Amino acid sequence: MSLTIYQRRKLKKSSSLETLKQDLSLHKAFLVVGITGVETPVLQAARKNLKGLAQIRVFKNVILSKALDTTQLNDTAKSEVKRILEGENALILTNHSVFTVASILNRLRRASFVKPNRVAPVDITIPQGVTTLQPGPLTDSLTALGVPFEIKKNLVYIRTDSVVVKKGEAVNNRVAELLRALDIAPVNSGFALKVAFEDGMLISGDKLALDYEAYRSELGQAYQNAFALSVNAALPVAETLPFVLAKAASEALSVSIESKYITPESLPFLLGEAVSAANYIAVESKKKNPEYQG
Repeated sequence: MSLTIYQRRKLKKSSSLETLKQDLSLHKAFLVVGITGVETPVLQAARKNLKGLAQIRVFKNVILSKALDTTQLNDTAKSEVKRILEGENALILTNHSVFTVASILNRLRRASFVKPNRVAPVDITIPQGVTTLQPGPLTDSLTALGVPFEIKKNLVYIRTDSVVVKKGEAVNNRVAELLRALDIAPVNSGFALKVAFEDGMLISGDKLALDYEAYRSELGQAYQNAFALSVNAALPVAETLPFVLAKAASEALSVSIESKYITPESLPFLLGEAVSAANYIAVESKKKNPEYQG
């Protein structure tokens, strides 16, 4: 019986490995993402949002590691990917841009309550202020955790911000229950972007999280700078040629007016200046000689 179970497990592993190898060969790119702590609704939302764009595959790390040996990754890249295969991971296969996939995954992140026995990814703080708690067992938890509080109108008031779990510490049942009662969701349930492979390049997870708004703003600023440079340098490109010509015409008109050079364009301005000068002389002359009739 034990031998039969062993053989079944071995056959299942072999089948999973072959399936993964085939999947990798049929896609031009993939991402390795951490799914430790990812809640089921988030995983389901990811499958829905990536439908037609990418496929999510969950395998044991050892199978994923062996399958990577069949990819186009060089030995250094393979070692780097295998190095990050800790915890629970998923492989996302796609024939589209890994940045597009990463953007969708990042939008699915959401605040969630921390579960008992989970290691806190950040310092967890109970903030100062009025809560919806009433005196009872949960206030005993506040006392045990050293959180200063007082009762106001039968509601618990936290006197100061208090860290109840430090980053890297495990969250016990009492803290998890208290945080849920206070409606404090201190962690993000979402995929951890670890690494991606596309067009022969290995891309680290921190390079996948693009700020599209910042990128759009920087791109717009770059366009404006390039436009201004083209106009000021008088570069005759299609986008700026009308502005270059207009600038040249304006500067030529200014030179013509300053040098009193008569052209059809400058004549109205020169006559205007002459009339203004004549009027000024007439006014000044009249001041000095009231009988002057010029």
